[in-house]
Amino acid sequence: DAQQARRILDRLVGYKLSPFLWAKIYRGLSAGRVQSVAVRFIAEREREIQQFKPEEYWSISALLQKPGDEKFEAYLIQKDGKTLQKFDIHSRAAAEEIVKDLEGSGWTVTDVERKAVNRNPLPPFTTSTLQQEAFRRLGFSAKQTMRIAQQLYEGAEIAEGPMGLITYMRTDSVNLSAESLRAASEFLRDEIGKEYALTTPRRFETKSKGAQEAHEAIRPTDPTRAPDSVKAHLDRWQFKLYDLIWRRFMASQMPAAIFDATTIDIAAQKYIFRATGQIMKFDGFLKIYPLQFTEVTLPELSAQDSLDLIKLNPEQHFTEPPPRYTEASLIKILEKNGIGRPSTYAPTLSTIQERGYVEKNDKRRLLPTEIGFLVNDLLVEHFPEIVD
Repeated sequence: DAQQARRILDRLVGYKLSPFLWAKIYRGLSAGRVQSVAVRFIAEREREIQQFKPEEYWSISALLQKPGDEKFEAYLIQKDGKTLQKFDIHSRAAAEEIVKDLEGSGWTVTDVERKAVNRNPLPPFTTSTLQQEAFRRLGFSAKQTMRIAQQLYEGAEIAEGPMGLITYMRTDSVNLSAESLRAASEFLRDEIGKEYALTTPRRFETKSKGAQEAHEAIRPTDPTRAPDSVKAHLDRWQFKLYDLIWRRFMASQMPAAIFDATTIDIAAQKYIFRATGQIMKFDGFLKIYPLQFTEVTLPELSAQDSLDLIKLNPEQHFTEPPPRYTEASLIKILEKNGIGRPSTYAPTLSTIQERGYVEKNDKRRLLPTEIGFLVNDLLVEHFPEIVD
């Protein structure tokens, strides 16, 4: 029923609006229930960027040292007991006044807080998250990701014969079968180490609007089929995508990574500076699915410790305009707003580029063409409720 409702809506929108564009601009243009909203997002973001006016703000950091220890950096966070907001230090004069204020101050540690912080793995892939992550990690377009995923789903000639390597790739569910969870747990226990396997499987809840739980999440059909065991039978793109899907699924069934987080507050007159550090204690799921993080080591300090100031560093910043969409971030916002289905993201992105409404710049960001602006403005003016 949902599919038929969408199909009828597509025809009402496409068949009624496309001729309107032919009459107003030129023949061959098209409008659509999903594509026109996608173009609108890109056009409105471009206008935001054109109208953006940068705002100046300053931050102040202090390079400090406990005699005989490592130097470390702390940032100004409070003045007169009041937390400083982003634009509170709005000019060079304001920053210089604080630096002058701090001349000859004593620096004392007031508070040291240490705690363990857990970082949990992400759910296994759905169509949209696979397209986003394959774009970020592998540089694949949505269309390319779906083409390669289709090949992995249809199967490859591997040692045991022809075999489908992943489950169906058009899905917005994060459900996993009991059988796949059991296989993942056994593999992790036997091949990676028992500390990397969970005692009870981790299950995820689907959060996307209007998700239809017809399929499982995208996962390897056999979790024990590690990427290296099939590498010889796949081309390099197929291998990269299979490796990503396998790792994301396996990581979802591994324990959290554990970090030791330290926060040190330091007083200098009426000002409070803060230093934060983190060190990984247990890699957990990061062993299989690495994510970017920075380890920052702080010296062992206690409350009332006196510190020496090495250098104060006032730094000027300007606010940045909102970024142009990439294929990945556009898919994310379409899904967040309940626009389109897993099967439509890739074709929609292809269509709006083929029609000449949107083009990619050299940084692979999407920007509207003149015709894209024109079509969008016409549709927003005359059919605001359709392209909402």
